[in-house]
Amino acid sequence: MNADWSRVLASPEYLGELYGGTAPAADSCDPFYVHIDERNVSVTLGFSTRTLPANAPAEWREKEFNAFDFYLAFEGVTDLRVTGWGASEAKNVGLAVHEHCFDVVLGTQDSGITFRAATARLARTHAYLASGSP
Repeated sequence: MNADWSRVLASPEYLGELYGGTAPAADSCDPFYVHIDERNVSVTLGFSTRTLPANAPAEWREKEFNAFDFYLAFEGVTDLRVTGWGASEAKNVGLAVHEHCFDVVLGTQDSGITFRAATARLARTHAYLASGSP
């Protein structure tokens, strides 16, 4: 599923322009935020990475930012299943793209969060100076 992750995020409507067409690998992005909205039938996922964009704005470089967060909003969610959430589940992120939907797995089919979504969009980005080593 990581091939779909890279292909989707490297496209211009997601992170492609910031990263120059090469998105950060799934294993370099840590999921830190999950928001399930039953009213809008959506799931928003937040990811943090120390792989900074190649085409970062000058302000980010001037401030010596070393961390980058991005949020993906999945809408038209169906088949949502939550069977656990913890450090081990957060290490495995999978995204598969089919003709008319996105299949998302955080963790595994047995323990984690899985769902299917009709659409996905880049909801927000945020760069900052983080303490500690990458």
